[in-house]
Amino acid sequence: MKYIAYGSNMVENQMAMRCPNAKLIGMGTLPNHRLEFYRHATVEPDDTCAEGVPVAVWEISDTDERRLDFYEGFPYYYSKEEATVHMADSSEIKGMVYVMNNGYKEGTPAKQYYDDICRAYEKLGLGPKISTVLESALKNSRERNTSDHS
Repeated sequence: MKYIAYGSNMVENQMAMRCPNAKLIGMGTLPNHRLEFYRHATVEPDDTCAEGVPVAVWEISDTDERRLDFYEGFPYYYSKEEATVHMADSSEIKGMVYVMNNGYKEGTPAKQYYDDICRAYEKLGLGPKISTVLESALKNSRERNTSDHS
């Protein structure tokens, strides 16, 4: 199965612990979506976001999927959806992506969690996307959290 990762599961050492059989297929973009941070990352549909969200696509086994389901709190914390990724080589791949359920969309991410995702972006050659994708999502999270407590 193809698994689309946009947060801490982009980090190869994290995936090696969670899904020992996972193989990185490559990098791509989840078009017409934006990254959002609450306590954890999620992706949300957004037709105005032409740039989309950078993602890593993994091939995972059924065992790996069950392990990820447990780690991600499926079906309570995250649900699963099918999505199409535009790969760096211009091909398209359909796969499964975890999307945070509405009841859990609160808070801001821990610094270590955010920093891990920044390091993944750097390692995967996505450094220029840190300012446009990650920092923007973090800013939205902080603004949302501040307005929720006003």
